[in-house]
Order: sequence, then C-alpha cells, then structure tokens
Amino acid sequence: MTRRDGRTLSGVIAPGTRIRGGADTSVVAAQGSSGTGTVVGASKVRRRLMVATAISLGAAACGAPALARASVGSPGAGPRRIVVLNWSLTEMVLSLGVTPVGVPAPAWYTSSVVEPPLPAGIVDLGLLFQPNYDLLYELKPDLILITPAHSSVRASFERIAPTMTLGAYAMSPTPYQAMRLELMTLARRLGLEARGQSLLDATDGVLERARGALVSAAPGAGYPDVCVAELADDRHIRVYGKGSQFDDMVQALGLRNLAAPGAIKDRAALVTSRTGDSVIELTALAPVTRARMLWLGPGSPGALANLARNPLWQRLPIARGEPAAVLPVVTPSGGPVSMQRFARALTNAMLNKQVV
Repeated sequence: MTRRDGRTLSGVIAPGTRIRGGADTSVVAAQGSSGTGTVVGASKVRRRLMVATAISLGAAACGAPALARASVGSPGAGPRRIVVLNWSLTEMVLSLGVTPVGVPAPAWYTSSVVEPPLPAGIVDLGLLFQPNYDLLYELKPDLILITPAHSSVRASFERIAPTMTLGAYAMSPTPYQAMRLELMTLARRLGLEARGQSLLDATDGVLERARGALVSAAPGAGYPDVCVAELADDRHIRVYGKGSQFDDMVQALGLRNLAAPGAIKDRAALVTSRTGDSVIELTALAPVTRARMLWLGPGSPGALANLARNPLWQRLPIARGEPAAVLPVVTPSGGPVSMQRFARALTNAMLNKQVV
C-alpha cells in the first residue's frame, strides 16, 4: 500500500508509484531492478559527462520568456554544476536560467512538470530517492539539491558535494508564499538574486492580469465555485483545497474553492490534510448544485469519458450543471512557472476559453 507522501508501509517506494515527497508530486520511474539508477559503461558515462558539461558551461536553460539566460562567467556566479534530486526544484533551477548537470528520470519531469523545458543531454541519475551514486561521483557537482524526504541519506550526498535542502514549502499552511521564499533562498545561493526577484515580479504580473481579466468579464451572478481535481478511480477523486498552492492561486484570482472550509453548507471541508489535497468519494459532491469541475490533465486515455458514463456521477447535480474544463498538466508543488501556467489555465477555463 502506498501513502500519498510516497512512503509505502514497508518503507520502500514502488516503481511507477505516484508520490508526494518534499516539493514533488509525481511518479517514480523504474530504471533497473537494482533500484540504483541507470548503469552504463565507462564510455557512455564519459559521453554523457561531455554533453552535460557543455550544457552546464553554456547555461542553455529555458525559463520564463522575459528572463535572460544565466552566464557562468558573470561576477559573483555561484554553483553551476548542480544535481537536483527533485522535479519541482529542477523547475526552479531552470527558471533561474541554470541547467542542472543531472536529475532523476528526466522523462518524468517532462511529463509531470512540463515547463520550463528540460534541455536534452542532462544525465539521468536513476530513481528519485535512490540515485546512481557512481554517476553522482563522476559528475563532480558543486551543489546537490535535495528535499526533506532525503534527510535520512543527506550525509551520503554531503560526501560528494555541498548539499542544500529545499522543498519544505509543500508542507506549509501557506505553500505559495513559502515557495516564493525558498525560490529566493535558492537564487541567493546561486548568485542570481536579481533573476529570482525578476521571476517573482513576472509571476505577480501574470496573477494581476489574470485577476483583471476575470473581474472585467464577471457574470452578473458571479463565477461558480471551482473544484480542482484529479480522477483516482471510478468512485473517487483527488481534490485540492486549503494548504495547496492551487487553492492559493484560486484565492489570488478572487475565486472560491469548493474544497475550502465552509464552501459546502453544513458540511465539513472536502480537504482536511496538511498537504492540501484529499481523496474523496464522488458522493461527497452530492450537496453541490453549482460549481465548475477543473480536471488536472486529461488523465489516462478515456478516463473522463468513462466518468461521464458512470451512473453514480450522472446522478450528481454537479455533473449536470456548469461545464467542466480540462486543464493542462501542472504539478501541484511546482515553482513560479507552474503557478503562472495554472493561473492562465484557470482564467481561460472561467472565461470559457480552450485550455487544453
């Protein structure tokens, strides 16, 4: 049995498991039966290192369009040979204009975080919590970024390179503000404080414009409550409420979250966990007469079509009311770029524009 925080009852993370560990909500990739990452021959390691070093020295990273790329030779430059053992922190590093030399399972970053794009050639370090230590030593990083979920093995990373823990914001009661503070902590460590502030200013601008668009187009009856959710199975969904960055974004845009305390009259809040998300039965939505479902990503092929045919779902008033929208894939624990993407998608959904 797997818990939402990524631990199993046996203490081992199963390959393919959807997890929430530190600042990540994603999937652990299976790469080799040993669980120590991808094992390659010496020649392949050398080739990977040459590519990764070239990328590092060129700092070919994609961040928010308004941000310039990092310059390794700039005065006071901090660490640049960075290994990141978390996908949300990888987003932060990329958004500051720096390309990591190695991350675990890059394909999962591409599918679960999406932006900024991960440049080709970054060394695949294997599993999220069981990286390939041989590759770590070969890469000779000058900084390793980990999360609180790595605390039990932090000492092993410190024997390789200076190690920094970030990602506690995911457990904060105000995760968006906590994430912003951690972004600036990282920016200062990398000698990119001005770049970090520019990124936060750009995010503030996105939120301000999105809120303005919603205010200008507000219907006379106001906007319906929103329910940000993912399908779990044919009887359950995961909803995001107080304590999640998605809820922080909903509030920042002046909207009301159906999962917030008091949103459903005479009923307990849909979300009561510290992490800001809970799996609930579909029947918990029975009292709701007006709300818009916002599905995160299309999910598995045919999942939403199957839900539409589900007799239990069909009987719910929420299924017959406001039109639902499918948002792009956005990681709940992402950095500023992810929150910009979520705010834009949420705004388009409420304005009945195409969002997928």
